Amino acid sequence: MSTCARVITQRDAPDVARIAIRAGTLLICLATGALSTATQAGGTVTFSLSSPSANCTVHPGASVQWSISFTVSGGDNLGLALAAVNLLQDPANPALFDIPVGTRPQGMQDFDRPDGISNPGPGGVGSAYGGTPVGATGAKNLVQIGGAQNTFGVAGDGIGLDFDVRGGVGQGGPEILAAGSFPAPATFGVYIFSLGSPIANTLNEIVPPPDFSPVSAATASISSGSVTFTVALHATGDMNCDCVVNFDDINPFVLALSDPAAYSAAYPDCDILNADCDHDGDVDFDDMNPFIALLSG
Repeated sequence: MSTCARVITQRDAPDVARIAIRAGTLLICLATGALSTATQAGGTVTFSLSSPSANCTVHPGASVQWSISFTVSGGDNLGLALAAVNLLQDPANPALFDIPVGTRPQGMQDFDRPDGISNPGPGGVGSAYGGTPVGATGAKNLVQIGGAQNTFGVAGDGIGLDFDVRGGVGQGGPEILAAGSFPAPATFGVYIFSLGSPIANTLNEIVPPPDFSPVSAATASISSGSVTFTVALHATGDMNCDCVVNFDDINPFVLALSDPAAYSAAYPDCDILNADCDHDGDVDFDDMNPFIALLSG
């Protein structure tokens, strides 16, 4: 699934594009350079990766959620035509696994099969908008998450059925491209996940069907493109579960020592053993000095 270098020109685009889309097997590789004109606008499409678990300590098996968003520059294009990016696990992570396929938000329906254009699913069935698992078994990343609008002016055979182009996508602020989750691995340590190989097209012009709407390759960039989290039994000292240990944890720590039931009621999503700062398996006044050391450190 390499990015294609050839650009289909305005002169030959209608015939090539319509043949490809009617075949029902058009890959994002073909769409990345499709329908460019002599005066390209392009603009910039910026991708970012986020997770509620970023910079947090999570338990083995806990659900780690992720989302990929994008923004499109204004003034130099008419909005997103195509977007795709990879989700990669750092090969140096303590453990590797097959990242489950992500999901498409409702607002991106016209970028996904059958309304839009996306890579085919496993065995050519369905859609791989949420990414194609690629790599060795047990260590697969997600490649080319995303898809494209049908800018060809005609409907395909089971793909690109919506040929009315929507302008302004991504220019009103960040939009979600895809989201997903996976269980935190059982192996303790620090894990890093990042985005890679972004590709994007933007609209030069929106033309009523059956004529095609010309697009240009955008400058695809990545901002906040990585997420780091730690897998451990407890987030030591983080008594309010905001992923940092600071003075805001003092009152919850005191409450955990003095009234464990009240602490559990006040912080139902936290583990009281986060207060076990001396790691002896219980929460008592012996944890006070190690907790103070964490604050000062």
